[in-house]
Amino acid sequence: MSHFGRSGPPDIRDTYSLLVLNITFRTTADDLYPLFDKYGKVVDVFIPRDRRTGESRGFAFVRYKYADEAQKAVDKLDGRVVDGREIMVQFAKYGPNAEKMYVDFSHKGRIVEASSKPRGRSRSRSPRPR
Repeated sequence: MSHFGRSGPPDIRDTYSLLVLNITFRTTADDLYPLFDKYGKVVDVFIPRDRRTGESRGFAFVRYKYADEAQKAVDKLDGRVVDGREIMVQFAKYGPNAEKMYVDFSHKGRIVEASSKPRGRSRSRSPRPR
């Protein structure tokens, strides 16, 4: 849920979005907002939730109005411990290249390239012996 509650989604055009990785499942937007607000005008804090369970997916997006403020937050908060975990803060990537990334938080919050995305059972392409 957004830090700004039920007032509807903010206008995020012309904002600078940060990806915050490795947050605990109990960390809320209200916990993150004051941390990030120290470095500039925060437009929104959004923590995606699992559709089935409603639980946090272990990452968040923080949006700033100005690029220099977002950069300051990256510089100051990347590697900081929040709720007992070291968070990673970086500029969020959108568009065609962003789809190459796969966020797999069920396996210790790793980000891996899509080509190495965990898949189901391995299937050999060699012919079966008769």
